[in-house]
Amino acid sequence: MSALYLQVSIVSKALIFVTRSRSWSFVERPGWLLMIAFALAQLVATVLAVYANWSFARIKGIGWGWAGVVWLYSIVFYFPLDIMKFAIRYILSGKAWTNMLENKTAFTTKKDYGKEEREAQWALAQRTLHGLQPPPESSGGIFNDKSSYRELTEIAEQAKRRAEVARLRELLTLKGHVESVVKLKGLDIDTIQQHYTV
Repeated sequence: MSALYLQVSIVSKALIFVTRSRSWSFVERPGWLLMIAFALAQLVATVLAVYANWSFARIKGIGWGWAGVVWLYSIVFYFPLDIMKFAIRYILSGKAWTNMLENKTAFTTKKDYGKEEREAQWALAQRTLHGLQPPPESSGGIFNDKSSYRELTEIAEQAKRRAEVARLRELLTLKGHVESVVKLKGLDIDTIQQHYTV
């Protein structure tokens, strides 16, 4: 039981280093506080696993030799955790599924039923609606270029945020509410502006 406790303690704490890094976990150095906390926690766990003799819990110390074996086992199986992280990130990104299912969609040859094209058209409409100039068209067309698609997606996100801010301004401020009512009723705000005071 002590060996199992030590192995679970090491791997569960070492998993923090894998999950906090975007690249290989041994390339990105964590902060000193995290390193010190890990070292102290594992020192305590190792000492407990080596010397603990608790009859009420049926736990017997494993000694320093077996503790070394458990540490070596944990270190060897630490490195595949990064590979698993990259594989899971790839699968969850959707790229794995689109590569597997590409050109197997029903009734269309467009990837994702033309979702990218619809999003790009919407983003372009939002950009035009807000008075921004359309981006210069590339040689392959605006919808075939991946960088243009990313740019239009970012523009669409910005347009959504601006629309949400405008909506909240309309709802949460008196001036916004008055302007909204005036717009809905079709009144001219300039003629009543002189009587509009807060």
